[in-house]
Amino acid sequence: MSIPPVLPRVGRYLAFILLCPRFLLPGRWHWLRYYPPVVPDELLLSRWSGSEWPDYQRWIDRNDRMDLRRWRRLHQRARSRPPAASISIVTPVFNTPPAILQECILSVRMQTSPYWEWILVDDASASPETRAVLASPFVRDPRIRIFSTGGGRPAGISAATNLGIARARGEFVVFLDHDDRLALETVQVLEETLAADPDLDIVYSDRDMLSPQGRRYMHLMKPDWSPETLLSGNYVFHLLCYRKSLIGRVGGLRGEYDGSQDYDLILRCMEHTDRIAHVRRVLYHWRQHPASVSLDDGAKSFAFDAGVRALRDALRRRGIDGRVEEEGNLWRGHYRVRLPFPPPAAADRILLPPESGGQGYAVQVRAARCTGRPYLLIRDGEVTPADTGAEPELLSWLRLEKVGLVTGRTLDARGRNVYAGAVLTRRGTLLRPYHGFPAAEPGYMAVTSIVRNLSVPDPFCLAVRRELWERLGGLDPAFQSPWAMLDFALRALASGWRIVYVPSARFECREDPWAGRFPERDRAVFASRWRAWLRRGDPAYNPNLSESSDRYELALETSTQGDRPKSLDEG
Repeated sequence: MSIPPVLPRVGRYLAFILLCPRFLLPGRWHWLRYYPPVVPDELLLSRWSGSEWPDYQRWIDRNDRMDLRRWRRLHQRARSRPPAASISIVTPVFNTPPAILQECILSVRMQTSPYWEWILVDDASASPETRAVLASPFVRDPRIRIFSTGGGRPAGISAATNLGIARARGEFVVFLDHDDRLALETVQVLEETLAADPDLDIVYSDRDMLSPQGRRYMHLMKPDWSPETLLSGNYVFHLLCYRKSLIGRVGGLRGEYDGSQDYDLILRCMEHTDRIAHVRRVLYHWRQHPASVSLDDGAKSFAFDAGVRALRDALRRRGIDGRVEEEGNLWRGHYRVRLPFPPPAAADRILLPPESGGQGYAVQVRAARCTGRPYLLIRDGEVTPADTGAEPELLSWLRLEKVGLVTGRTLDARGRNVYAGAVLTRRGTLLRPYHGFPAAEPGYMAVTSIVRNLSVPDPFCLAVRRELWERLGGLDPAFQSPWAMLDFALRALASGWRIVYVPSARFECREDPWAGRFPERDRAVFASRWRAWLRRGDPAYNPNLSESSDRYELALETSTQGDRPKSLDEG
C-alpha cells in the first residue's frame, strides 16, 4: 500500500484547512467527514488478513475479514453518523523500523471512521530513518500532530505517553504502540460502543499478535470485565480506550513503573470506576519482534518486576493485607496474591452426604444447621481438602469487597482436573473446560492456573459469604438439584457480586461428583429463567470461542457475526 500522489492530496489538504479551520475543536469533529480518506487496496487487505494458524485463518475468513467492499460500506456509514464522543489516539515513537512504523500509520489513516485525531510523540529517536518517516507524506494529515519530548535523550514511555495525553483534544484516549496495528474498524466500533453507553469510562477489546512475518496468530479472546482476574495479570492489555478525564484524575502514567505502566494505570483507574466494557472483537494486532516482550519475556525482565510492584501498590491503596509474587509455574506476566487466612471458626460447614442424588442436593443444603458465622463452606462428602490450607484459601478471597462466592480446584485420584472452572453455554448446558486434563495443564490464558472471575462455581466445593446468602434467601425451592446453586450464583452476579476461582485451593475426590447430578427437569427451569442471560453468552467466556470444545478453541462451527454491533455490519 502506498500513499496517493502527494500534490493532489496537498491541494485537498489545504482546501480542507481553509474551509474548516476549526474542525478539531471540541464538538466540531463532524467536519472530519469531508476529509478525503486513505482507501486501502485489496492486496493489502488480503495480506493483513493472513494468519500463521490454519484454524485462525478459517475463523478470520468467516468472522473478521475486511475486504474493500465492506470497508467502503462501513466508511460510508461512519461518515453519515458523527460520533457522540471524540477519540484521540496516542503513540510514543522511539527508533521504530520504517516499514513497521509505516504499517502502523496506515492502520490509523485507513480507519473506516474519519473521526479521530492522532498524537505521535517522538521520544528522542536517534534513528534518521524513523525521523524521516515522521517527516514524510505518510503523516501529512490534518488529524495527525507530532510532538517531541525534547531534551536530547529519551524521556521514557510514560513521560512520552503523558505528553501525548496532555496534547489530545478528544474526550477519550486510545493507546497504540508504534510497532502495532489497529483493525481498520477500531475507531468506528469504539464510537458505536460509547454511543450505546455514554457513561462508560474504559473500553477494552480482544486482540491477536503479528508474527515477525506480519501474519496474525495467537488470538486472545478475553472475558468481560473481571476485577480479580486482573490481580493475576494484565489480561485487558491491548486495546484500551480511557476517558481522558479519568486518566487525569489518577495522575497519568507513572515512570517508575515503565514496562508495566499500562498495568499500573488500569489498577489505579479501576479504583475510581466500574463503568468498564469489553468489546468482543479483535481490534488490536500486537507485533512480535526480537526485542518485544511478546516474543521473549526475558527481553524486558524489568517489566515484570514493575508489574509485581504495581500490584503490591494496588493492594496497599485498597487496604488489602496480602503478598504478591510472580507465578513461577507460568509464563511471565502472571502474578499470585496470597491473602491472610481468616480464623478457623469464621465459617459454618455444610457437608453433603455422598449418597445424596442430584434431586437431594438443594434439600440437604437448605436443611443444614448454621450458627450465623460470616461464611458458609459447602462441600460434597466425596470432596476432601488436599491440604490444611485449601479451605482457608477459599475463605480468604471472600474478604475482598463484593466477592460473594469462591470456588477451588478439584482433582481426581490421578491428579486430573474434575473442576477447574466451568461455562454456561447459550443452550443452557454446562461445559467444563480442561476436565480430565492433568493439573499441570495451564490452558488457554492460563485459565486453570490463575485466580479469576467466573459465572459457574463448583456446587460441590465452594464458600459463600453469609451476608449474600441471607440477602438472596439461599437456594430457590424451585430447584432440587445442584442447578439451585447455579441459579443462586447468577442471582448473585445480577446483584453486583462476583464469583472467584482459586486454583491454589485444591481438593480431591474419588468419583466425579458432577456425574449424573444435573437432571434435565431443573436444567429446563434454569434455562427458561435465565434465557436472556444465556443468550448474551457467559461473560466469563467469549462468544468467539467454541461452546462444544473443552480446550477454549475457536468457534468454527458457527459464525460469530451476530456479536458485532449491528450498526457496523447490518443495514
